[in-house]
Amino acid sequence: MPQLPPILLPEAGLGNVPHARTRLLEAQDFDAWVALRETVLATLPDPDFYVREDDEKDFFQAHMYPGGELIGVFVDGALVAYAMVELPGEHEAHNLGHVIGLDPAQQGMVAHLSSCMVLPQWRGRQLQRTLLSARLGLAQAHGRPLCMAMVSLRNHRSRHNMLRQGLRVVWTGTIDGLQRHVAMIDLEQGMDFATEGELLLPSLDYEALRAAALAGYACVGEVRAPDGAVSLRYARHLAHNRRPR
Repeated sequence: MPQLPPILLPEAGLGNVPHARTRLLEAQDFDAWVALRETVLATLPDPDFYVREDDEKDFFQAHMYPGGELIGVFVDGALVAYAMVELPGEHEAHNLGHVIGLDPAQQGMVAHLSSCMVLPQWRGRQLQRTLLSARLGLAQAHGRPLCMAMVSLRNHRSRHNMLRQGLRVVWTGTIDGLQRHVAMIDLEQGMDFATEGELLLPSLDYEALRAAALAGYACVGEVRAPDGAVSLRYARHLAHNRRPR
C-alpha cells in the first residue's frame, strides 16, 4: 500500500492517537470512507458546515492521483480520519483560483485543501491540525504553493485551525448558492499585510465580510467574546502578485 513520506506526516504529529498509522487511500477504501463521512455528517451541529457532494464516488475518484491525494489515518485497521488534496486544472471552472479572480497564469499553482473529517471519538487530539500540515506538505511536493480551502462562515473551528496554520481568508462570496470563505496560504512567497487600519467585523455579517475582501482586506485572526461571539480581524492586503483582483 502507498505510504506517506515521513516528512509529510511525522509520527510526532500523531502522538495523541496511540497506534495510529497513515497511508494514502485507494479505490478499495471507498466504502470505509463513505461510512466515516456518514457518521461525521450525522453529528454536525449545523448542516451548513458541510454540504454533501452530489456524487460521492466521483468526488472520491477526483481526489486520487493524478487529480489529488487522500490521506487516511487508521487505528487497528479502522479508518478514523481522512483529509483530501485536489490538484485542479488551471482552466477548470471550480478551481478556487479562478473563483477568487487570480491571474490565469497562477491558477495552475493552486491546490485545494478539500474535505477533512475525524470520527467524534477521536476529536480533540489535534488530528485536523496535523492533517492540515500534511496536506500543505503534499501540495508543495506537487509544486502547488497556492493552497486554498472553502469554509462555511459558521464553521468557527475549521476557520480557527486554518488561521492558526497561516492561511488567511482572502475572499468571501457565494459558491454553488452557499455563503463561503476562501482561505489561502502562499507557501512560496508568503503574504504581507498592513499593521495599521485593522477592521473588526462580526463573523456572520456576510455583507461586511464580502465588502472587506473586495476592498483588499483579508482575515488574519479572530477575537472571541466571553459570551462566545466571534469577531474577525481584517487587515489590508499589501501589494502582491498573487492576491485576488
